[in-house]
Formats: sequence, structure tokens, C-alpha cells
Amino acid sequence: MVFPIQGLVIRNKMQAKKPIVLTYKNYTVHVFDDTAFKNDVDSPTSYDRIYEPESAKQYQPISQHAIEVFQVNKKIASAILLAASGGTSVTSDSVIVDDDNLVTRCCDTLFSIKLPSLDLNWMLEADTATCFSIHRYQDTYITHGEMSIKRIDREGNILWSYGGADIFVCLYEGNAFQMHDDHIALTDFEGSKYKITYDGVTISYDEKVYQPKPVTQISKKPSKPWWKFW
Repeated sequence: MVFPIQGLVIRNKMQAKKPIVLTYKNYTVHVFDDTAFKNDVDSPTSYDRIYEPESAKQYQPISQHAIEVFQVNKKIASAILLAASGGTSVTSDSVIVDDDNLVTRCCDTLFSIKLPSLDLNWMLEADTATCFSIHRYQDTYITHGEMSIKRIDREGNILWSYGGADIFVCLYEGNAFQMHDDHIALTDFEGSKYKITYDGVTISYDEKVYQPKPVTQISKKPSKPWWKFW
């Protein structure tokens, strides 16, 4: 099994990075945010490969996630992922090593990348806004997106997509996304709760709209004019 661990790597004098560190065979894979990268000759950091959705190239990237592969402390491959939808950062639930592939997301886009070369297998839009996390289920992936939950196979085919009455983000407390043995539990922004199967079929829907708590206004007695002493 592969376990993500936290580490600290100094990239240059400008930045200190805290990557997600994964092991793959006799390689070490670092995945981290690189906000300093510029897609021009003046960039303070550089990578062998740059992957960016065609639809995002006309915009300034919102997020920039870098990947570096090391063998016996020697860097053998590097790539950076750019996207321009809802901003994301690298987290432990946004990176999966699956056989000989690294599966990760940047903003709204899901990437499958070959290890250790970092050649691109495929990329696709996982959500129309933001893809928060990726989870393995059997031989497929489940993505928790802001607008939808998707199940995607290893070849990059979307098997199903599930949307709710509102975005899958909790307004106050609770978990917006939880995977159980026989179902996925979801909570949307208004507090409505869903249970769906791993085939994307609704088991139950409990509509609950958050009601704002009443605000009590305390009237303040007007202060006396400065010349009044009683």
C-alpha cells in the first residue's frame, strides 16, 4: 500500500514547499503547489512538462500543482499542472498512485499521468467549478466536486455524474462527502442530505434548509448631551 506522508523540501531560496510525498516502486514522488512558476523564460522554477486544459490557456492559471519524481535522491522527471477554474491546493485526498499511474486534480480538471515518466495519459473536466478530492473505488475513481459527484474509470471515461439541489459544500457543520461500504452520503449547501449508490442512483433525499438564527438587537439609550450632569 502507498501512504502519503508530510515532508519538507527546499526548492530554491525563494520558497519552502511542503509536498505530499508518495512512494512508487523504488521511486519517490513529490506533489506540491508552485505559485512562483511562470509559463515564460523568466520563471524561477521549471519543469520538463506542462499540462493545461486547452480551454484554460486563454486565462491566467488559478492553481499550479507540480510533480517531481526522484530515484535515489536524483530527480528524473518533473511536470506542472495548470488550470483556471475554482482554485485548489495539493492535499492528501487529491493524489492517488494507482498501479503505474498518478491520478490527481488541479482546479476543475482530473489528470492521469504515467509513472515514472510523467507522460500524460488523459485529462478531463471533473467538475464545472472545483474538484475537491479523489477517492478510489474498486477499479474506478469517485470525485467530490463542488457541483457534482462523478465516477470515472481508469481510461478517463465518466461512468456517471450526480448533481444535487445545491453545491456539495457544508454551510455550517457536517461532512459534505462521505464514502461508506454500500453508499455515498452527501450534504449540500442548504443542509439537504443525500444517499446514493455507487452506480449513482438516489437511495434517499432529506431536504433540510438552514434557517438563519434570529438576531436580537439591543437598543442603546441615547447618551446625555455633554452639558447635562443629571
